[in-house]
Amino acid sequence: MPELPEVETIVRDLNKKLKNKKIVAVKSLDKKVFQLNKSELKNILGASIKSIKRRAKMLIFNLGKNFLIVHLKMTGQLVYKAKTKIIAGGHPIINSGQELPNKFTRVIFEFNDKSVLYFNDVRKFGWIKFLNAEKFSHIERELGVEPLSKNFSLEYFKKALAGKNITIKQFLMDQKYISGIGNIYADESLFAAGIKPFRKIKTLKPQEIKKLYQAIPKILKYAIKHRGTSFSDYVDASGETGNFIKYLKVYGRAGKKCKKCSGIVKKIKLGGRGTHWCDKCQK
Repeated sequence: MPELPEVETIVRDLNKKLKNKKIVAVKSLDKKVFQLNKSELKNILGASIKSIKRRAKMLIFNLGKNFLIVHLKMTGQLVYKAKTKIIAGGHPIINSGQELPNKFTRVIFEFNDKSVLYFNDVRKFGWIKFLNAEKFSHIERELGVEPLSKNFSLEYFKKALAGKNITIKQFLMDQKYISGIGNIYADESLFAAGIKPFRKIKTLKPQEIKKLYQAIPKILKYAIKHRGTSFSDYVDASGETGNFIKYLKVYGRAGKKCKKCSGIVKKIKLGGRGTHWCDKCQK
């Protein structure tokens, strides 16, 4: 699943292409992915995209008074086509040599300049929702702070950690505390801070908490700089693979030598997720 850096990369690229374009047609081909009634359709048609932003792991299309919220989940993909040029972000299920729409296309948005945005999804885990400002605010309130925002302060981090009887990795991946961090960047941030992912929060020392607080935005910014991490199921919104995979220290490297100490990277299941760490570098 794309995490904060991957979604941020897609948002930045698509925002350049779609900002100020007017939606002239919407086709929902799968109600599981996007259920649209007549009233909602009326509010979408003729609306211009004011901006596209990211919140947690979601893409937020601002239509003025209303919003389109897109979550790619495991296999979702947004494909923008203008004339013969195709730009894709997410799971790479198509390329420029394949037909659009295809059997994986779930939603189609057409714009006033005849360009088109396709939402494709092989397994239909992803979704699109139409929300008014009130409902969007409700979702906002349920999410934690953005780790790259000024609201992510050391004081907030300490307060959010206080009294929690869970592992530090489980905390980092809980979207109600910090938004956008998933499996990859939880492991990488904990490695950078020298903390084992299965440590209980109550065992962390003040200096370790501060070190982790500093590591989180540093890792995320570095990943965005390299357009995210690309495995077999992700490309950015320019159709390119993310380069951050070359800089991963522990995630996806189980059984390989640690890049820092030459020890062996280990892996266990923690909360149902594959979790990576180095015994020598992390305490």
